[in-house]
Amino acid sequence: MDKLKQWIAFTVVGVLSVLAGGWFLLVSPKHSDAAALRSQAAQQVSANASLQTQLAMLKAQAKNLPAQQAKLAAVAAKIPDNPALPSLVRALTKAADQTGVELVSLAPSQPIPVAGGATATAVAPGGAAPVSGSAGQLQSIGLVLNVVGGYFQVEQFLDSVENLSRAMKVTNFVATPGGNPLKPTAGTTATASTLSTTVTGTVYMATGRPTTAVAPVGK
Repeated sequence: MDKLKQWIAFTVVGVLSVLAGGWFLLVSPKHSDAAALRSQAAQQVSANASLQTQLAMLKAQAKNLPAQQAKLAAVAAKIPDNPALPSLVRALTKAADQTGVELVSLAPSQPIPVAGGATATAVAPGGAAPVSGSAGQLQSIGLVLNVVGGYFQVEQFLDSVENLSRAMKVTNFVATPGGNPLKPTAGTTATASTLSTTVTGTVYMATGRPTTAVAPVGK
């Protein structure tokens, strides 16, 4: 009887040992694998939610893209990627004709980098992350031009200059009585109301700007 109890006890211990070994060798690793998979699944769900949020933001920004491109094109027209002096001369000549002054001379200087105008990084529309690449190196071109006309004509000309499609800043002007200094004896006789006005100003250009970033500008 005692031997039977001993065999039963040994059998129970053996079965428990087998079950314990199976647990540690088979079941426990599977539980760990399942826990790891659940953790990975949770991380993937979180990543998918983040991507969905970013996608929604990009879709919203894409709706504003045409308007932003139009703004960039307008800026490119005011600040071209080259001196574009022929188109500037045409614009100033047109302004002179429309206001009734005579554009006597125009003397541009060589382009020089604008102090503090280091190469900038272009910004994506809608406040998104900065776009890789350069928005160009801002440079200034000094201008000295002489116009002849009446006081109100000169005033209208200066107003037209400030509203050119090309960005131009008038820094100074000096008006003195007199006619065309290059043709002192030709044309209309100068009167006391005729002014010879020297206008000093600056236009700008952006070198190194990607040509695909904006619409082309007339040279």
